[in-house]
Amino acid sequence: LEEMSIRQKVGFVMTALIADPWPKENLPQVTSFVYKLIKERSLGAVWVNYSYCHKYREVLKEINEIADYPILIITDAENGLEPYTVGSHNSLGMADSEELAYTFGKLTATTAREWGYNTVCDPVVDMVKGRGLCGSNQRSLGSNKEKVTSLAKAVVRGMHDAGVLSIAKHYPSANQHPFNGAIIDSHMAETYSTQTKEELFEYNLYPYLELMKEGLLDGIMTGHKKLINIDPDYPASLSKKVIDIFRDCCSRRV
Repeated sequence: LEEMSIRQKVGFVMTALIADPWPKENLPQVTSFVYKLIKERSLGAVWVNYSYCHKYREVLKEINEIADYPILIITDAENGLEPYTVGSHNSLGMADSEELAYTFGKLTATTAREWGYNTVCDPVVDMVKGRGLCGSNQRSLGSNKEKVTSLAKAVVRGMHDAGVLSIAKHYPSANQHPFNGAIIDSHMAETYSTQTKEELFEYNLYPYLELMKEGLLDGIMTGHKKLINIDPDYPASLSKKVIDIFRDCCSRRV
């Protein structure tokens, strides 16, 4: 760190996004700028959306060839990666098999490495109580914290055995307060939770803490819910108060 410039240090906390809807004519300009940052060792990560990775396969290859340091090359893969895909996490939750969860993780990670990725944003450790709308249940392994944790551990072990880092999401996995009975997608509208810090530790943070104890938590992806009893001003993704809960756990090695 002492040898890094300010530009490099700032770049290492940044992630470049390469994905549609970039206009096709702008792609060379975007990628050339990203390549320049990588050559300068001034970029920590690149996110290449897997939905369009056929279009960007040469970009993935180029990033791997240029980078001479451990840059993160990231994508989402909640359903696996083609041609090995399943339904959303509800499929693993319904199967309730650690063996199948491990196989899913390892096959997903093996395919990811073939494409050029080294980091996958998985597993989803949100726990959904009730029926929920907007696909929320389908992105959940279940509502039982021990079950969600055991399946998540199996997924991550499979990913690690295939040489890929995992990102658990969507921290802090707080229960949403429903609007007229519906669970709202926090990407589209503000959502909130009334849970306290103590309630989070009792239920929602359980998978994160258990994964961390076994060295199976490489990183977290924050969600966008506002936890009004912890930080009434900012959503979790922008809240120092909410993110510091996890940072404190890491420092104490809970």
